[in-house]
Amino acid sequence: MAFTRAQATELLNKSEMQLFDDSRANALRGFDRAALAGRVARTRAARDRARDLLKRQRLAARKRGDGKSDGIAARTARKEALLVEILARFVDARRDAPGTVVKKVATRKAATKKAAAKKAAAKKSATKKTVTKKSATRKAAVKKAAAKKAAVKKAPAKKSAAKKTAARKAPARKPAARRVSPDVALENTRKLLEAKHERDRSPQPWQSLDPAADHVPQAGYQSGQAAHKAQELHAGESRMASIHGSMSTRDRRNQGKRDHRGGDSD
Repeated sequence: MAFTRAQATELLNKSEMQLFDDSRANALRGFDRAALAGRVARTRAARDRARDLLKRQRLAARKRGDGKSDGIAARTARKEALLVEILARFVDARRDAPGTVVKKVATRKAATKKAAAKKAAAKKSATKKTVTKKSATRKAAVKKAAAKKAAVKKAPAKKSAAKKTAARKAPARKPAARRVSPDVALENTRKLLEAKHERDRSPQPWQSLDPAADHVPQAGYQSGQAAHKAQELHAGESRMASIHGSMSTRDRRNQGKRDHRGGDSD
């Protein structure tokens, strides 16, 4: 359905109305191919914007429960249809514009020339590849034959060298470890322990710098006070000073006292 100018004025803005006016029959005669191409691009962009807006409006109408019969969506749909009509006019006019046939023929000729040139280059490259492959195979065969001869010559030398290296790399046998009897092991342990005690008793090298002090402790108690304290502890443990009797006599006396108390109660 063709839209009138009054209907287009209600739907389009100022720039879109200019496209509507340029798409009319009298205006299309004055445009060349380049001008029509620019108007096609502008009209297509306006059509895409209207189409995207229509999708969003219909989605919002469905969410509200109005469906496609929403007034705003219906107006956008009419605008989108009008822009489609304008775009079709510009596309038809560009197709019928003068100079298109000549350009098409020129492009076809150029394409045929390019195809012929590509075929010729492919043939040349194929011939070159076959020649190079043949020469490469011949060279490879010659190299293989020379390598085989050299390998046959070097084989005895390699075997002798391998034997020499094997003889060199053969590890020497280690002597078997001697077994030690338990008595000898015990004697060795005692000697080591005595050597350790002797080393502990001897002064260290840095202790010789202070000869006034005795750095090595003497055997026994460290001081007289320590010896006296040890004797007191020993006497206390043996109870010689405090008891002066046997423990069994005291236990019998205590048991007799307990038995006497029991007899009085009866």
